[in-house]
Amino acid sequence: MAILLLMVFSSVFSPSESPSVPSSNSKTHKQNKLPIVTAFDASDARDKGIVMCMNNAAVPLGLSLIRELRCLGNQELIQVYHCFQDELSDKSRELMLHTDARLEVIDVCTDFVDRGVIKHEMASKFRDGWLNSLALYHTNINEVLLLNVETIFQRDPAILRDTDGYQRTGTTFFHGRDVWNIEWLNSSKNMSYLKKLHAEFNFTGSKLSDRIVRTELSYAYNNESLHTQTSSMVAVNKARSGQAMKTLFWLITKQRFEPEPSFDGHNVYWIAYTLAKQELFFSPYGPSVIDSSRNDDMKNHPNTLCGSLAQYMPVSNDVPELLYVDGKALLDPFPEGLQNRGKAFAHVLYNPTPTHITPRRNNQAYLDSSSSSAKTFPIECLVGYGATPLPIDFASQLLRRRMFYLEIQMNVLTAMDSCYEFD
Repeated sequence: MAILLLMVFSSVFSPSESPSVPSSNSKTHKQNKLPIVTAFDASDARDKGIVMCMNNAAVPLGLSLIRELRCLGNQELIQVYHCFQDELSDKSRELMLHTDARLEVIDVCTDFVDRGVIKHEMASKFRDGWLNSLALYHTNINEVLLLNVETIFQRDPAILRDTDGYQRTGTTFFHGRDVWNIEWLNSSKNMSYLKKLHAEFNFTGSKLSDRIVRTELSYAYNNESLHTQTSSMVAVNKARSGQAMKTLFWLITKQRFEPEPSFDGHNVYWIAYTLAKQELFFSPYGPSVIDSSRNDDMKNHPNTLCGSLAQYMPVSNDVPELLYVDGKALLDPFPEGLQNRGKAFAHVLYNPTPTHITPRRNNQAYLDSSSSSAKTFPIECLVGYGATPLPIDFASQLLRRRMFYLEIQMNVLTAMDSCYEFD
């Protein structure tokens, strides 16, 4: 029988206010509502684990990712977050708990509203990409791998915790596509929003240090990009995060609702760490993309690929190693959404047979958006960065993930017991 738990987590924080919720502790409480549902002994260690967010529509993507992680050898606790009961049905919860023995399903919005941490109106604003950051703040796992459900891994992502950057800082972040735009991080009023935020943020009574303000991490800070980070994978050791989690909560519950254009849900993690004066680690490599077979990238412009975002292992090995592809278009027959069927461009359609990827490269500012070559292609394309073959086992691992995805869609769950080892 499933154990029903309500856990008390971190306190609310604002740079100018005292905490208004009791400090976190390890007590658990039963109550009538079901914010947290688990089918195993909840007293198990929570030093390392995985967090992902789902609604009913995302269950085939998310549950197929869970099965893939198990086949890659990861046996850590996985917490599945959602916002209010109607976002994830009883059927969906039962399906996940039946499929995996090390799983928790957590209604973070009900939990925080019931405890008075945030109001219902505020909680409802997390029923989108912002839920990931709320889940990271809420989770009681120390070393968290926060994953998007459409991510396709080449190996167990827990390997990141063994890398030098993570060992040094307790974080690993990955760069997103560099897209120039005057909005969001860069205000339309002749002012960098990010610089304004840095200048006005006062955590401990002193301004942010010049060393951090002048960081070379972010092209967004220098008005060269719409955003800096992708949220497809975020690795954080919360036990070593200093004030970053409290700063994160302030950013997502207060600052993002300010009228001035600000940051999006992808960038909030590194901004929280920077404002909290906490050291962080970005992959030294820029984002890559795979080819879009529907767009005939390799036939029409083999030096410019336009498919799903991809990331290499953030280590300086002589032989680059692909870690993951953020590839809904590799799994979902209609990644562009049924409402856009017949109107979407070819490069964002279902991608059945990718063969190449942009070579690994050090992170750098993207081509000037005013250049003629950049204007020729959609913003998803990496113009002029070349192509190299995907790893030889990419196709077989993608096929396995697709089989899991289809089995869940077709409710043929007995087939999910196999890890389908292909030659």
